[in-house]
Amino acid sequence: MATTVIPIRELRVGAVLPAAIYDADNSTVMLLNRGLSLTAENLSRLQSRGIKAISIDSRYVGSIWNTDNGGSTGIKLQKHHLSEQRQQNEAQRLPLSDRIAKPEEIEYNPTLIKQMMANSRLHSQNVQSFYESVRTGPRTRIEPIQGISNQSIEMLLSDIDLFVKSAIQIEDESNSCLHSYRVANLTMSIATVLGHTEQDINQAGIGCMIARIGITPDLQRLMNVRRELTTLERLEVKKHPGLTWHALEKISDLSNTARQVAWQMNERWNGTGYPRGRIGNQIHPLARIAAVADVYIALVSARPYRPAMSPYQAIKLLLTDTQNMLFDPNAFRGLLKTTSLFPIGSIVELSNGSVAEVFRNNTESYDKPVVKTLLDSRCNPVSNRFVNLIEHPHLKISDALSPLEFDRRIQRNTVQNLSLDIEMEWADHLAGK
Repeated sequence: MATTVIPIRELRVGAVLPAAIYDADNSTVMLLNRGLSLTAENLSRLQSRGIKAISIDSRYVGSIWNTDNGGSTGIKLQKHHLSEQRQQNEAQRLPLSDRIAKPEEIEYNPTLIKQMMANSRLHSQNVQSFYESVRTGPRTRIEPIQGISNQSIEMLLSDIDLFVKSAIQIEDESNSCLHSYRVANLTMSIATVLGHTEQDINQAGIGCMIARIGITPDLQRLMNVRRELTTLERLEVKKHPGLTWHALEKISDLSNTARQVAWQMNERWNGTGYPRGRIGNQIHPLARIAAVADVYIALVSARPYRPAMSPYQAIKLLLTDTQNMLFDPNAFRGLLKTTSLFPIGSIVELSNGSVAEVFRNNTESYDKPVVKTLLDSRCNPVSNRFVNLIEHPHLKISDALSPLEFDRRIQRNTVQNLSLDIEMEWADHLAGK
């Protein structure tokens, strides 16, 4: 978000703040919140605290800037604001993929790992709070969810592979809003890889995060029962997009794109989805991507009625479903280009017998990712050895291993080493050592 600094003396008394204003010298300190009026008293109070200037989202400069008293500073400010606004609008109309650059280091940045983990917890809680405010309060604005979507784009640009891994790694989704947040991040990643603009990607993320706002606590309990739902119960579950649509009427500034993503992500390519049974191109392009992301995240997450599926099993099932016309082939292809055929974080066996973790994706060769070798062909541990399979055409992934199978490989190595130690001790004993 671009911000502009305005001197206190050039603020317009009587203006109602369209966004919060912050201390120009410390952007974490909020001075006055959105919706408050700028009075002579509160401006004087700010000046008495030694505050000489404020910062605000550049889009709202014209609402609070006093053009009569602006002078030369005001003219410069206006030119700066218009220039920033043009640059921001132009950037949002370009493919976000133009700004993607793989990190120089293959290993993930530990600071980014911690930040993405913290974001996952905090942002899912904030989505939950937003749901509650919409369900129980009067009309509201999308601003809190917009902020989360903006931050997600920044994280995506910092390291898209790590961002994808943080979205798809297996979790116990006790919080429905955590599912929405993960689906949003995977959807935004796929849309980026498929060449969508930053503006569309931002709105897709918002749409995914608000898509389950119509799932009431009673409906959530029904969805989590440990048995197959009856026909009537399934019909009850299918009501939630309609409930979401009505709830979204309370959000005054929600874009049509975000609304359509939230409304249509349960539709299916062949018309068998809900709520309207739309078919093919009748479904919004971003909702088609969200549909693939939603099902993938659901499959790799544990549910009360089933265990989590492995990432590779989930990909295979989605491939079958795409062949059966449930999903847009281009959206599924985008998932492969984003996660790899053997999704990032998967433990795999290579054709030379070694075991590795899928670490980074190669977008145009999704069966040849960058892997980090964990065990050699004799199950001996290997550290810090990365292999880009594109550069080794003789080497390929032969199988995906479950966590249980990987543990067995490690145990096999332990047993082999123990057996070798015993044999060496006997050899030493027989030799009289």
